[in-house]
Amino acid sequence: MSRLVQLARLNGRVAALALRGQWVTPAVVAAGYDCVAPTYDSAWHRHLRPATDDLLQRLPGALKGVILDLGSGTGYTARRLAQANPAASVVAVDVSAAMLEHARQQAPANLRFAVSDMLDFMRCQSAASAALIVSTWALGYSHPARLFRECSRVLSSGGRFAFIVNYADTLAPVFRAFQCCLVAFPSRVRLAAWPRFPRNWASLERQLRGSGFVVEWHEEGSRKITAPGGQLLPWLRQTGILAGFDSMLDLSGPVAARFETELARGRDDIYHHFAMAIARKL
Repeated sequence: MSRLVQLARLNGRVAALALRGQWVTPAVVAAGYDCVAPTYDSAWHRHLRPATDDLLQRLPGALKGVILDLGSGTGYTARRLAQANPAASVVAVDVSAAMLEHARQQAPANLRFAVSDMLDFMRCQSAASAALIVSTWALGYSHPARLFRECSRVLSSGGRFAFIVNYADTLAPVFRAFQCCLVAFPSRVRLAAWPRFPRNWASLERQLRGSGFVVEWHEEGSRKITAPGGQLLPWLRQTGILAGFDSMLDLSGPVAARFETELARGRDDIYHHFAMAIARKL
C-alpha cells in the first residue's frame, strides 16, 4: 500500500474521531500520569532536574503571598519553592491525583495541593492574587497562549512567571516512531489529538508580550537522554512521555513491534529540546 493511501486512511480516521468528539482530553492525560506516578521520578524526572534546578536558582526567594506551581507532577518544583519561600503559601496544581498523592508524601507545611487542569484552575483564581507562578515541563499539555493570559491576570503587578516547556520537536525519534505507527495502523487509532507544544522561541515570546509580560531572561536547551538497554517501550511507559498518546493509539501486538523497530534506529539520538524563561508582568 502506498504512503499516500495510508495517509489518506489515517486522515479519514482522525477526522471521524474528531467529529464524534473523541479527543485526547485532560482526563485522558491524567489517567496516563496516574499510571506512571510510582515510577516517574526514577525513570524520568531525574533527567529533567538539571534544567529545573537551573531555572529555580534564578528565582527570587523569601517571597510572601501565594505561589502557584502549574503541572506540578510529583512535586519536585513545588517543594523547592516552598522551602525557598517559607512565608508564602505554595499551591501545587496537577491534573493527576496520583502524581499529587506522591507529592504529598514529602510536603512542607506551607505546600498545599489542587487536582485540576491548569487552565481551569487559573480561570478560577482572583486577579492580582499571586506573587509568582511557575510551570516546569507541563505547558504543552495545556493551551500556552490562553494560559499566559490567565497568568498575567492572576499575577500581581511586577510578579514573575517562570517556566520550562518542551518544543514540538523534542524527543524526535520517539515521536517519529509514533507517527510511523499512526500511518501504518490507522485502524488502531482510538482518539484524535491536537498537541500544542511550541515550535520555537519566537512564537512563545510573541504570546508572552501579547499577554502583558516583559521577558527578563530566557535560554534554550538540548540535552541528551540516555535510554536503558533493551526494548524501549516498557521504559517509555514508566516515564509519562506517552501519557495520552498511548490512549490515542493502541500500542500492542504488531503496533508495539513496529514502534520498537522504528525507535531502535534513533535510540542514540533522543534529546530533550526545550525553552526556559522568566517573564515579569508589566
